Amino acid sequence: MAVNKNQPLARILEDTSIQRRYSIWLWHQLTILHDYHSWLGELNDPGMKLKMEKLLAKPDNSLLSESIEKKRNQQLLPPSQFEWLNEGKRQIEWLNCRIATHLDFNQFMQPIKVEVTGIDLLYATIDLWDTDIIEKANLIYKLRQDWTVHIRNDKQFHWFRDDEQKCSLAGKWLNSRHGFSILELPTTVDGSLDNYEDLIIFFDNCTNDQKNFYIGEIKKSWSRQKHRSRQSLIGKKQYNFVLSEKAISRLDQLSDTYELSRAKILDILLKMESEQNRYLPERIRLLKDES
Repeated sequence: MAVNKNQPLARILEDTSIQRRYSIWLWHQLTILHDYHSWLGELNDPGMKLKMEKLLAKPDNSLLSESIEKKRNQQLLPPSQFEWLNEGKRQIEWLNCRIATHLDFNQFMQPIKVEVTGIDLLYATIDLWDTDIIEKANLIYKLRQDWTVHIRNDKQFHWFRDDEQKCSLAGKWLNSRHGFSILELPTTVDGSLDNYEDLIIFFDNCTNDQKNFYIGEIKKSWSRQKHRSRQSLIGKKQYNFVLSEKAISRLDQLSDTYELSRAKILDILLKMESEQNRYLPERIRLLKDES
């Protein structure tokens, strides 16, 4: 059956700017509130959007369409209210945790929360909250204010920014000392904490005392690591020289065979030749003869 594109619901389903958000809300209305689950199936099933379009386009479902349209006007805030949600997964993760403190999350999200994540979950939580649209707008306004206040404290994380080695050290330190047992990792963090964004998401779930302690200890560990690195260089100087590709290949082969660094292999070879004087004199004589 052809879909009547003049229907407001059908037109919105074609609007890519709201399509995913609206499809989630509409699926919930049709399956949970109007008992069409057996006909439509699960939210993420292939062809779900088309099934909903066809269902609402049936002539005998005109009252259903009118009911859904009325509910949409009562529940859905315009996309402009969410334009500030543009700072990545950290912002969305923080807001999802924050909004759960304002609402009875399980009351209306239980059938759908296993199907959606990230910004889709944030939209769905707000859209399916069965309250006055003005109250939703007030909640969005408060969340935006809370986020603005929250990120003012980001200066304490600047030490990690743009330095993957510091983030990697932080992840290893947290994992080795605590195994992430003190806090449950956010769902968007993969457990490695080896990049800046995942590390900050982790800290977002810490208390201020925990953050101060962790960051202080990680900085101490970094200082100790740098001190050991400097100590290992005492009595050594760096030289830059060119080796042939064949010499590099031989050096790499020796390094792999004995599981030592290139520098250590060269150090051993030079020491042995200096002490035994076994190879260089003969090699120099051959080179002179060749010339």
